[in-house]
Amino acid sequence: MKRSTVSGLVVTLCSCLMILGLSVFPGVPGRVDAASDEVVFAAVDDFSGPYASTGDELLKGWEIAFEEVNYKVLGKKIKFIKRDTQLKPAVGVRKFREVVEQEHPVLVGSGCSSAVQLAMEEVAGETKTLFETGGWSSEITAKGFVNRYTFRWPSSNFAIAQSSVDGFMKLFPKDKTFYFITMDYAWGHDMTKEATAVIVKNGGKVIGNVLTPMNETDYSTAITKALAARPDVIMLNQYGAPLIKSARAVHEFGAKKKAKILIPGDGLDMLRGIGHEAIDGVYVGNHWYHTVNTSFSKKFVEKFQAKYKAIPSYYAILHYTMAKLTIQAIERAKSTDPNKIIKQLEGFKYDGPTGKEEIRAFDHQVIHPYFLSVGKSPKEKKYDDDYLKVLSSAMVYPTYAQNPVVWGLKLPGDKK
Repeated sequence: MKRSTVSGLVVTLCSCLMILGLSVFPGVPGRVDAASDEVVFAAVDDFSGPYASTGDELLKGWEIAFEEVNYKVLGKKIKFIKRDTQLKPAVGVRKFREVVEQEHPVLVGSGCSSAVQLAMEEVAGETKTLFETGGWSSEITAKGFVNRYTFRWPSSNFAIAQSSVDGFMKLFPKDKTFYFITMDYAWGHDMTKEATAVIVKNGGKVIGNVLTPMNETDYSTAITKALAARPDVIMLNQYGAPLIKSARAVHEFGAKKKAKILIPGDGLDMLRGIGHEAIDGVYVGNHWYHTVNTSFSKKFVEKFQAKYKAIPSYYAILHYTMAKLTIQAIERAKSTDPNKIIKQLEGFKYDGPTGKEEIRAFDHQVIHPYFLSVGKSPKEKKYDDDYLKVLSSAMVYPTYAQNPVVWGLKLPGDKK
């Protein structure tokens, strides 16, 4: 038989299978074979490294979302699996590929370390796998980086800087000089860039920036350098265990008596590690805090407390929200085809953790307020997790003119 004849038969067979709605290849992610009775959700995140306490919140948020639908979607059982990235980009990429090849998930969820997220985002595009990320780097939803399979609920560093740093400078217009203590990796560098732009815009100046490794245990040199520069503000561009260690060190060094301290973003798991004494009087940015007064938040906090006997962090509610939205999109699409789910998610408006929220169609960034808070004193706290008082919020994200994303993937119904 001629090669051209064989090729023609293969094309005809593939076309027939596609018409019937079956997968041409069993390994194509997001498809559920006719005989399959499971829909797989995969958490691929840090469960053993510096951000392990954060990664654990993803699992808890997803569990509640799945329990709400009795672990079923489209009449099929939801299978929930996890893989550990160890907070290493190469490991994250390998685990992502493995889970796609072996389990064919309808959704992969993650968020810890922007370096890991950017690496896995590429794999999501290559494998055509829906990816919901909790990473903060502005690049994740930026032109040239974002692909149509990636969605993000947390604010980007651009929005964080425009909200927390700008809000802080409006509160303290006379404080113009900043010194950064920055984690030496993708997120830290991106946060420094975005914060510097806001500081300069407001007539301020960054007078120093010391880089610290992710495994840093002694911040005395960094804090000594910062205090020697005599800034108005010391900004800790840190996260996870490094944020806990650096914030406690700032307190122990008495730095709060010599400069204001600003942390652009945190989570409740980190506040617990920092402690009430050390967070007292420190200014902190938040994607969400458990005292946000919305029906969505109240119901989630109640369910979380009933199940885990604890108050949730932003990381739990963000992944709960994205899992819930994905399940609803699958039901509306009546399909686990990722392309059909994407069309259901793009531009979708809903009542979420912060109130009215929207999954922006052109870059898949969820639009919601970002908050600026201040640490309460031990005397002010009313319960163990009562760490912060919310001061203000803002909702400033890059416009399409600033971030003209062009999707490589074209779908039916797209505007020409």
